[in-house]
Amino acid sequence: MGAWAGLWAKKPANPEAPKYEETLLGHTQRVCEAAEVLSEMLAPKLLEIARLDEASVEQWRHAVVIAAWMHDWGKANDHFQRMLSDTSFRQGVRHETLTLVLTRELATWLDQMWQAMPAWVRCAALFSASGHHLKFPDPFADNRTGAEVTILSGHKDFASVLRLKADSFGLPVPPILTSHTLSLLRRGEVQKTLSSLERELDADFTDKEKLLIAMTKSTLMAADLGGSALPGKAEDPAIWIKDRLGRLLTEGQLAEVVTKKLSGGTPRAFQVQMSLTRASTVLVEAGCGSGKTAGAYLWASKNAHGKRLFFCYPTTGTASEGFAGYLKDPDFDAILVHSRAEVDYRLLDNMPSPLHEESDLRQARLEALETWPMPAVVCTAHTVLGLLENVRRGIYAFPSLVQSVFVFDEVHAFSERLFSYLLRFLEALPGAPVLLMTATLPPARRQALEECCRRRGGLDIISGPAKREAANRYVVRKAPIEDVWPEVNRCLSADGKALWVCNTVGRAMATLDEALKHGMPVQPYHSRYRYKDRLKRHRTVVDGFLPGRPPMLAVTTQVAEMSLDLSADLLVSEWAPVAAMIQRMGRLNRFEEEPSRLGTVLFVEPESRLPYDEAAFAGAADWLELLADGAAKSQSELAAAFVSLSSSANNDFEPVPYCEWLDGLWRTLKDQRAIEEAGYTVEILREEDLGKASNVEMAIPMPIPQQRGWQQWDRSGRYLVAPSGTIVYDSFRGATWKT
Repeated sequence: MGAWAGLWAKKPANPEAPKYEETLLGHTQRVCEAAEVLSEMLAPKLLEIARLDEASVEQWRHAVVIAAWMHDWGKANDHFQRMLSDTSFRQGVRHETLTLVLTRELATWLDQMWQAMPAWVRCAALFSASGHHLKFPDPFADNRTGAEVTILSGHKDFASVLRLKADSFGLPVPPILTSHTLSLLRRGEVQKTLSSLERELDADFTDKEKLLIAMTKSTLMAADLGGSALPGKAEDPAIWIKDRLGRLLTEGQLAEVVTKKLSGGTPRAFQVQMSLTRASTVLVEAGCGSGKTAGAYLWASKNAHGKRLFFCYPTTGTASEGFAGYLKDPDFDAILVHSRAEVDYRLLDNMPSPLHEESDLRQARLEALETWPMPAVVCTAHTVLGLLENVRRGIYAFPSLVQSVFVFDEVHAFSERLFSYLLRFLEALPGAPVLLMTATLPPARRQALEECCRRRGGLDIISGPAKREAANRYVVRKAPIEDVWPEVNRCLSADGKALWVCNTVGRAMATLDEALKHGMPVQPYHSRYRYKDRLKRHRTVVDGFLPGRPPMLAVTTQVAEMSLDLSADLLVSEWAPVAAMIQRMGRLNRFEEEPSRLGTVLFVEPESRLPYDEAAFAGAADWLELLADGAAKSQSELAAAFVSLSSSANNDFEPVPYCEWLDGLWRTLKDQRAIEEAGYTVEILREEDLGKASNVEMAIPMPIPQQRGWQQWDRSGRYLVAPSGTIVYDSFRGATWKT
């Protein structure tokens, strides 16, 4: 026992009088209590969302509580205890590793519990205990501090931890143990035990068993979070968890959202059809401005009764706009969740104030629990799908996710990689009600969805309002650049609104300069602004297109495709992938059901395909050849031309074959793979802006620097700091690297 009078789980605020929950026994008890509450509350939900049998769910409950009991056993070691009292000391082995070692040393005793359970339960408990910090295998394994570690298994506090749950699982009194020292060398006892355990636990698990193991891991992490964070900040953590996670939606609450949005109007036929479908998976294909979002809330009103809602958008901008547009003052708690949400709450005029509960969580530093009290969450798709790669935000939201229905908007805008994660999500949780929305979905993606949804009971496809989709809305022409400027001038002279979409920021800035040279009322908008300035640019453009406002030319990049809720009289666009061109046309002549006049769209062939590759441009020329004839065209004709050309494409979409959450069994790590393809930009802070506002507000997404040695620049959090003078910045034009 040595100098360790008591074993701690975390550094006490007052080492002379540690709180009970700061001790190893107290913390373990609190986490076990949280695990019992969570497993009891979530068990009925798993029967539905994962389509599991009652026996498997009951076994899962045992695995969760056993994992909670075991998860910190390894903290009974001299390295960890010394680290808590001596901040300069670096431990040579993580406690999760030593937990596994201790389970092996106690194998004879524990086998009496395991024998009554399927093999996967033991694996789930051990994998969860070793992986609950997403750092297993031990990152110290190849660079350990010290040659040995003393396991304090003879300590009276460790004996108390063993007795805590032994009786609950039919185990006899724990054996009397003695503290002992183990070698940390590469061929020492710790490494030998791990290697032996890894071989022993290696098995061919079924997909159902993989899911049960993954859900055990996530629930333990949630229990550890609740058991660690809530004591001292909630009167009774168990009651707090039951109350917050028990807040569910009613049909009337969500229907009222639509009633307010329609201002007493009648829902369209396809929106009513959305509300009536009972399929597990629904795909809605409808043109921009048709009312898909209102229909989604009607669908949710029927499917989320007694459940929760996650409404997922492709970008932070669309998530914020969707939240402000529909959940500004609902009769239930709702939260916006994405990396910039806190800034959007403060800086966007159309946003509601954060709820008291949300503010209280932030003030108590409990942001990780942000979704637990909220029956409705508006977020990016990455928030939900990130669960599949052990993203903490997704894992901590797990208790909310398993009792939710899901809406994924603009699924055509998902990259191939993100779409493959969507497929794996649908495959993993076959009972989760899911609504997918898009303007036009390529046949290959629809085929992949249909294949994936067979196990889910099929895919119900709903089309948008036939009258609106068939209404003549556009006149499409290909045009040389010299013919475009007179058209823009005519539009502005008639007090109209023109939208010009370029594929790169550089070409957008060249177009801006040309418009200024012509004396036109022009406003730029692209991604390369400080975030707080980008929010202002966004509102300037959207508000400038409101009826009755003066004429305006907005020069933008691809950010216009989804985030700009406006209707132009004239659209100028560079050639782009077909799905992108259709999205851009959704900003033209947008709001009338049957337009009284046609909107003109001019497509200009760019000098280069950047930032797209040739494969992305496949079919663009043929699609324009079919449509750019100067005759009136409808949304349905745009889609039909796309489908006819895409049907011969060779794209195969499959669920992502490996993800950490489901397939990382022995190991549990984060940040191994991104669910989105790597981009060509990096988040930059100008040295001149440091300290002026939060990093999120001042960050600029910039192309990867061409300067030598940029990888060695300073960092502020996750942001790269560009030395003073390397970026030329203007709040109107945006940022460029100084040449």
